[in-house]
Amino acid sequence: MDTLCIHHDHDGISDDEVKLWLNGVVPPIYLSNGEKPSSNPTRQALEQTLTCLDKASQPTLTYSSGLAAAISVCLTFLKKDDHAIIVDDAYSGTTNIFQDCLSRWSIHSSFINLSETPSIITQHFLPNTRLVWLESPSNPSMRLVDIHTISSIVHSHDSSIIVIVDNTFASPLNQSPLSLGADICLSSLTKYINGHSDVIGGSLSMNRTDLHEKLVSNQSLFHMNLSPFDCYLVRRGLNTLPIRMRQHMKNAYQIAQFLERHPAVEHVFYPALPSHPQHEIYKKQGGASGMCSYILIEKADVEQFLLALKLCTVAVSLGGCETLIESPAIMTHRSTLYAIDVSGQMSEKLIRMSVGLENVRDIIMDLDRALNRSINQDIINNNLTNNNDDLELIDEAKRISHRLYQSRVHVITAALRTTSGRIYSGTHFESSQAHASICGEVSAISAMMNDGYQDLATIVVLRGFDEDRNRFEIINPCNRCRVLINDLNSNAQVIVGTTDKPIRMTISDLI
Repeated sequence: MDTLCIHHDHDGISDDEVKLWLNGVVPPIYLSNGEKPSSNPTRQALEQTLTCLDKASQPTLTYSSGLAAAISVCLTFLKKDDHAIIVDDAYSGTTNIFQDCLSRWSIHSSFINLSETPSIITQHFLPNTRLVWLESPSNPSMRLVDIHTISSIVHSHDSSIIVIVDNTFASPLNQSPLSLGADICLSSLTKYINGHSDVIGGSLSMNRTDLHEKLVSNQSLFHMNLSPFDCYLVRRGLNTLPIRMRQHMKNAYQIAQFLERHPAVEHVFYPALPSHPQHEIYKKQGGASGMCSYILIEKADVEQFLLALKLCTVAVSLGGCETLIESPAIMTHRSTLYAIDVSGQMSEKLIRMSVGLENVRDIIMDLDRALNRSINQDIINNNLTNNNDDLELIDEAKRISHRLYQSRVHVITAALRTTSGRIYSGTHFESSQAHASICGEVSAISAMMNDGYQDLATIVVLRGFDEDRNRFEIINPCNRCRVLINDLNSNAQVIVGTTDKPIRMTISDLI
């Protein structure tokens, strides 16, 4: 895949392409159009690469947006009184096409949850069913569907029914719908494929000649093709798709693990996590990327969480180099999923996150700060502290960390003040990684507890980093830590926040 993203062929470019590219290293921008969209050399260079990545036997077609590609499918293959089956948590633009536009032309739709029992689709087949629309992972709840099983069921029932898969979240690198039995693979080029948040585009790939001929004919009719300049930008973005996706996934996995243990988060949806409901589908089909979703706990304030973010940008797009976060209930899906709520599965507390390429520690620190504010804003307003006792406790943890510094090892240091005013410390060592293991803080605290210092009044846990001996971050207590501290003293104070702006909170406020 890495080679195909750059050359679209393992043997490199052909002699004809060398001439067409004017002996350049990359395809030039041909701004003139011929009679057919595919006759533009810049567009052709992009479509050739996409054809290879999607493992299609027919040339990929590009469009001015992902929705333009979706509309082209609907206008080409659906007519009055036809019926379509769509996953019930699809992208809001797709939902709006079927609910608000096609319904006016007597084209009927059924929205179904196909993630748990694929065979349930047989209960919704009608004599006039012409299209099955899948997303895996879905937007925004990150559900997976078994593309191979559903495609087999559909085609066994009626081979004329078209199965289309929106592959935007996964990208061609992590999932191949056509190889799994789908008829059409749709991608929003705006997202991961371009990857730089500066282009809007879409594409359709397929194996069937009959489908391709109809779409090509209507592409010229609709004039929704992608401009040569945008084709050039997307083709350029494709060069780095593999390396970008690997980093997106690495960051997303670490952040999903962090979110799973945060007290403000009720549930995390990331396909590569064993806790994901369709993790078994992921293991055989793929589908993970930089996208994850999570549900905040009931008492969390979603708007306060979004307002507290500094590094992460609150925006509705995804797949770029920057981390983007949004609330589907407030932003993207307000008029669709939350208006009809057909299956009751959409929480008002759901957050969708496109994990970017920033340093993962910086993303985690921003999330941690914002999540803490979302559940404790009133308490935080009253507990921002310049208390010298707290600063002294933090300094003691730093001092111990400096004294025990080891190369390539993070030092987790807990420091506590007892009710009598004495200070004690405990440590835990772990190999360098992006976040502490779940037992790191527990081990550091237990080192003190085992020595009999159980009359704690205030506690702080710091992580020091081996690559920068002067860099520290306050660790928010994990579930096990909170239980341990609460068992020792339910009125104990915990220092959270940052070393520059520490916040003192009662352990009961964190449980």
